[in-house]
Amino acid sequence: MKQSERAGIARVFTDLIYADGIIDTREVERLDALRSKYSIRKEDEEAASSVTLAQAIGSLANLGTRERRGLLADFMTLAMSDDFCAREEAMLIMALRDCLSTEQCLGESVISVRAESLDIEDTQILYVESETDEKIGRQINDNYREICAEIRLAGFDFVYLPKVAEHYRSLPTERLIHITSFLYPRVSDERLGVIAAQLQSLSTRMFCRELIATKLNVREMLTVEPSLMVRVGDSIVDNEKVANFLLLEVGDDIMRRVRSFTDALASLYHNSRLCYLREAEGRFVFKGFHKQVLDILTLRKGIRSRVVIDTLRERIYLPEADAAIEKIHRREKVLYALMLIESASGGVNFNRPKTGDGSAFRKRMESLQAKYRALYVIFGGEEDGAPNITVQEIRLPMVSLLRKQIMKLSGIVTNVEDYTIVRNEFGNYRVGLSPEMCYCDCAGSGGLVPLAESPLAKRIAAL
Repeated sequence: MKQSERAGIARVFTDLIYADGIIDTREVERLDALRSKYSIRKEDEEAASSVTLAQAIGSLANLGTRERRGLLADFMTLAMSDDFCAREEAMLIMALRDCLSTEQCLGESVISVRAESLDIEDTQILYVESETDEKIGRQINDNYREICAEIRLAGFDFVYLPKVAEHYRSLPTERLIHITSFLYPRVSDERLGVIAAQLQSLSTRMFCRELIATKLNVREMLTVEPSLMVRVGDSIVDNEKVANFLLLEVGDDIMRRVRSFTDALASLYHNSRLCYLREAEGRFVFKGFHKQVLDILTLRKGIRSRVVIDTLRERIYLPEADAAIEKIHRREKVLYALMLIESASGGVNFNRPKTGDGSAFRKRMESLQAKYRALYVIFGGEEDGAPNITVQEIRLPMVSLLRKQIMKLSGIVTNVEDYTIVRNEFGNYRVGLSPEMCYCDCAGSGGLVPLAESPLAKRIAAL
């Protein structure tokens, strides 16, 4: 047996012993016997302290059928050493059974995440998916009350994002913003409005891909199949608390999957408590999953934000990130705004052609400078004061300053390079954002509108 496999076994032993928070002498005696059986040495246990439960299960899954069957029996024996299987132990045993069973499974897996990153209550079962499955969605809506009742009898609450969003939509937006402001007093009013809109439009796909995978860097959620996600205890890995979650793929029948889960749990543990951590009229849940969503939305990290040209306040800002491109002058703001507008048509090429008399090039540069001067005036400057961006020695320092200031947002927005002005393989200068990420707030627009549809872009394009 490899050391990685012995370390994996030691990790599972440790988590089973710690699961219920009680160290029983009978468990210690049984553990000593199992250490001897699997030749687990001190260095294996030291290695196990740096291994997550997900990694441990991954290494044990490569063992032969007979070895895995024997391991599962020994794990169960260790859990029952004190003649009692606590709820925490039962959940861990279920995860081990599902992931290491010799029978054909639906694709169960365990993911391990830093607890401070993803801290969801162990009494909540989430429905997760990285791509919308309309068939399963219809099944959930048609059987929602039955699913909730079945899961509640097992001691859990069922969390389905569309229902959560529905509850947030039932609250007046002003009330939702007021509550969120009380919970997060340091968040700006502008960003609170964005957060309220995001809460009211929550989807499972958004939660998995944009919040959990992108903001919290839980990459497994980028490609997760329709599944039930439930916490199966915590581990201490390198002196840090790590939360373990079991993903149970629902297949083509979610009710059958729910019943198989509750039946399996009932064979190990008899629940005696009901959970009521859910929304109701006049109630705003701020614990477990619900708090987690708000924490992620207010977290200024890993955000995919729109960029807005705000001529009324003479700024370029990112509303979802509650940030602006700072410490730049009017000339850089206008250059960036022009590049956003021109990027929709492929960008701007400042290179003089090697052939021809250059008249077409000069005409193109004159048109570009005219657009820049018009924007410069719109941003509050004097037409005669607009620098000549067709001159390389003037333009390049402006581009460099913009890049420097935008890159300072790298700890906040995801793929920050997309927001900078870059020169592509064809020599065109452009901003890498897609047109649907670019907006405008200017006179005559009536608020935020897509840049391509704004009076500003149409006016500049006509020059």
